[in-house]
Amino acid sequence: MPTKKTFRDGSYYRSVWMGKRTVKEGECAAIWNMSGERKKIEGPQRVRLWFSHVRFLDKHTADQSQYLVAQYRNGRREHMRGPISLFFDPCVHESVQCKDAYKLDANEALVVYNEKATAAAASPDAVTLELSSNGEAPQKGLKVGDADLRRVNRRIVTGPAIFIPSSDEWVHEFSWHGSLSPETGAGSKTGYVGDTKRPHAVKFEKLRSMPDQMYYSVKDVRTKDDAQITVHLMLFYELASIEKMLDSTNDPIGDFINAASADVMTFGAAHTYESFLQETSTLSEIATFPILSQRMEQTGYKLMKVVYRGYTCAPQLQEMHNTSIAKRTKLRLDSDTAKEEQEKQAMELRCRQARSAQERELAEASARHKIELAGLEKEQARRDEDADHEQAMRHESARRDAELAHLNAKHEAEAKRHGALKGLGVDLTKYLVALAAAKPDQHLRIDSAAAPAVHVHP
Repeated sequence: MPTKKTFRDGSYYRSVWMGKRTVKEGECAAIWNMSGERKKIEGPQRVRLWFSHVRFLDKHTADQSQYLVAQYRNGRREHMRGPISLFFDPCVHESVQCKDAYKLDANEALVVYNEKATAAAASPDAVTLELSSNGEAPQKGLKVGDADLRRVNRRIVTGPAIFIPSSDEWVHEFSWHGSLSPETGAGSKTGYVGDTKRPHAVKFEKLRSMPDQMYYSVKDVRTKDDAQITVHLMLFYELASIEKMLDSTNDPIGDFINAASADVMTFGAAHTYESFLQETSTLSEIATFPILSQRMEQTGYKLMKVVYRGYTCAPQLQEMHNTSIAKRTKLRLDSDTAKEEQEKQAMELRCRQARSAQERELAEASARHKIELAGLEKEQARRDEDADHEQAMRHESARRDAELAHLNAKHEAEAKRHGALKGLGVDLTKYLVALAAAKPDQHLRIDSAAAPAVHVHP
């Protein structure tokens, strides 16, 4: 026994000759009678049937972030914002779809078009001028006299927002160059190193007005000496003006690829293979990409930075280059080794010279020290001798002063004595002459009663 459904949908279709049906609450059924007339029954309700066809209707529901797109059989289309529910009536609706609303972040935007009917009021040969959405340049457009004239307006919806288009609006879908993932087949504007950019690989509706980057490899670059290489780059850019981009290009990534290829081709044609390898650092400078910078400015973008990520070439050329690099590296290493040995010997010689100079300085310092000590000793000896001499002179002076004082005292005493003798009547002249006479060294005394005959020899 099949499980009884709680709610019946469009898969339930029956022909009833006679009977009754209960349409529960939350269900809706369309009933056709024998005349082909249709009656719509919404539950809860119980109906009696007689030669009728019963078909329960599908229920479509949209929440707050969704909307229903109802396409009517008369050609009219209606967008109904959620939360809402609608039963699909095959007599009224061609289709009913539930779609998600566009959720935009702060750096995202949508390009939305809408059409407005315009009345025709001039001759068939007249031509109307319609202003574009930005109001800048008039466009020659529709001939007045057509049954219905419609003007299309364009506007930019920026985030953060939840956008639901009305029935007369549609969102622009972009189809740009991009890289296809080998695993999933999905397109990407950023890509990966060495990928191949393909047209219409990236399809999207939300524009990102924020700094972005893209890997790109410029293949078949010919140098002046006819070497063929592939240059790998990474481009950093930012969308500055959406209106300018929409008016200037329909595939800016393709324009960037062509412009970058032209700049790199020009750069490669101006250098040989060797000079190209020496000047690869300039490929990271914006000044090397004038065509790319100009094209980005024309399309409302800004080139922020270009990063050179290396190159690839033919295996034979790469092998030759690797061999040359190995030889140059070996020669440079040998030269560095010899230079280090010479520097080591020179350093040892400088060390010996420095050590000899230090030893000489130490010897000179020691000699100067000895000389200074000897000078100090001699100076001290001279000071000692001067002190001894001064002391001896002081002693001699004191002795002479004492002798002089003694002599003066003696003379005074003699003067007094001579004065006394003079007072006694002594002839001082005779007395002094007698004192001054020479004294004999020996005295000979002869004691004899008779007068001796003496003969004395000295």
